Amino acid sequence: MKSAISFAALSSSLASAQYFGVTSARSGSAIQYLPMNAGNETIYLGGQALAYCPTNVGELGGCPENHGQTNFAVNSNASTLELGTAVPGGQQVYADPQTGALKYTIPHSAAMSEGAAVVGWSVEYGGTLGRLRFAFELLACQDGNIWPVYAVIPNATLPDGCLSFDALTVNQTEPAAWEFE
Repeated sequence: MKSAISFAALSSSLASAQYFGVTSARSGSAIQYLPMNAGNETIYLGGQALAYCPTNVGELGGCPENHGQTNFAVNSNASTLELGTAVPGGQQVYADPQTGALKYTIPHSAAMSEGAAVVGWSVEYGGTLGRLRFAFELLACQDGNIWPVYAVIPNATLPDGCLSFDALTVNQTEPAAWEFE
């Protein structure tokens, strides 16, 4: 019974979040209209999201249905970006201070690289599509079939041959996963 009450409380607190999916816009390029996803603690364009849900949570009906996509949510009070997850504590997105790579925290942990760029995220809504903004320019750099996303932060060593892009948002109604691997 305690699990059902805890899950109900968690579900009601998540209902107030504004979730959205992100699609890249870079006309005439290989990244045009690629979805932004999460997997292996990295944010990237293209590919499939790597979602996970523990068996015991699934048995309680607590696993959001995932279709290989990632949803996000901006905490407007703190101007931070989080993965659209149902896991207690969430998973926060940050830019690695050495490489500029967009990464995210593992479930149940706020641990990230010292000096990570965390704040500066916002969403501008307008009509069907919105726009995700960060205090630093976002780039996508090809690595095989996916394009890891980087932020142009001071003192970061970025790969060569990257493409800048606009991050378009489409509203979603719920988290995309319990957690991302």
